[in-house]
Amino acid sequence: MKRNASDNGSFWKSVGQIWDISWMSVAPILFGLFLGQYLDRKYPLGFSWTLSLLALGAFLGFYNLYDFLMRESRKSDDKRDTVNHKDD
Repeated sequence: MKRNASDNGSFWKSVGQIWDISWMSVAPILFGLFLGQYLDRKYPLGFSWTLSLLALGAFLGFYNLYDFLMRESRKSDDKRDTVNHKDD
């Protein structure tokens, strides 16, 4: 079974979207982790900067993921509505 060029393009588009989604959620977590470790070493206080900024990074990462998925869902709904109106 042969694949044509459009199948290959959609495959790489999907891989790119997965990569973007991964970094949108992982980057804030890693940034919070490394910044928290730096602040713990530089300014030790009664609480953990690492844990606090890791939790903030996780929240921001999941918010980015939620926002991206909502935008993609709206695009899909708009596209489906456009196709349905053309069929009428």
